[in-house]
Amino acid sequence: MRYLLVASVLVLGCNRSGTRPDAQLSDLAPTPDGRADSSPADGPAAEGQGDILVWPDSGVNRDLTLPACNGKGPGAQDCHARLFIDSARCSPAQPCERLVVYWSGGEQSCVDGTYDGLMQSYAAEGFVAACAQPFSTSAEAGAYPYYQEFDRMDELMAALRALPEVQAAWTGNRLLIAGVSHGATAPLAAIAAKAALRSHAAVWTGKQATAVVLYDGISNTATLEEWTASQQNCAQWHSRFVGRYGDGAPLLHSCSNKACYCSGPAHAADWAADTTALGSTYPKSPYTCVDVTPQSGTVLYRFVSCSGGSAAPCGALGDIIPDDQQKLAHDGLASCAGVVASYKQYPACAHTLCGSKLCGFNDTLTWLSSQGF
Repeated sequence: MRYLLVASVLVLGCNRSGTRPDAQLSDLAPTPDGRADSSPADGPAAEGQGDILVWPDSGVNRDLTLPACNGKGPGAQDCHARLFIDSARCSPAQPCERLVVYWSGGEQSCVDGTYDGLMQSYAAEGFVAACAQPFSTSAEAGAYPYYQEFDRMDELMAALRALPEVQAAWTGNRLLIAGVSHGATAPLAAIAAKAALRSHAAVWTGKQATAVVLYDGISNTATLEEWTASQQNCAQWHSRFVGRYGDGAPLLHSCSNKACYCSGPAHAADWAADTTALGSTYPKSPYTCVDVTPQSGTVLYRFVSCSGGSAAPCGALGDIIPDDQQKLAHDGLASCAGVVASYKQYPACAHTLCGSKLCGFNDTLTWLSSQGF
């Protein structure tokens, strides 16, 4: 099996067999060690992973690093992407119907090859497959409210869609926006904040169908922060969740520290803007169905929970984002006109495996096919 691989950087601060130095603070980083997606067994075939093809008319491997994300904030780090196309499935002579843009977890490791196996699995299923990350480092990805990432995500998706390889290999008909952890949180916050399926439809929707699949994402950071405070060994996660909003990064929950949401922090409005569980009153979500639906037609939303089984929360094999974060997001959207919503729970799957073949990938493709996607 042959693939076109467009890579921004092959290695960025770590090797593919080890964790990043900041992995313990990554936003639920699916790390290279132990993640099924990164193993040859989870890809289409081990022997296919080194067989890289560039179409004769595409010149050389295209650099998909966008320096400083072309001036799009927040921050000034580069945006990155890697693109996989199975030339036996998608070609100028027979373009594919489906493109998936899969957003990295908070470790921001598309460029490190962490998601290569997963992207090859998508490519083998007849997708033009892109792994995308809006920042270069985990620390920067944890420095801003999720909804503020819209401009970076919009810029990177537009650049991906405009690539000659994508233009040639994809019909433009069906767009799947997916991701895990941070990559399952920022897309919905960005869509809602800008009503992107309406106001930026040329980038955020397919010509015929659009789907959004979110593995272990966050829909209410205030209740998540309080959940981490009630668990053992979750202090660093608590610090990261609170620190995103710019009023300090306490390890412990407090309603008087002017950092946690219940303490009335200066940036409380940013917590609310990241609350994508429609109908939430704590914080009060600013969004309605109009913000998450297209102008016409339908959008498919699927929310996936990985519950960690009996493993301790906040560990590599346990839960980090509890099921209510996905379930309440699903429930809020399910009644919206123009939405077909699905929720699936994998009780035994660790957060670090969410979205891999036995923890959502296979079942999600079956569900998408049942919806004509």
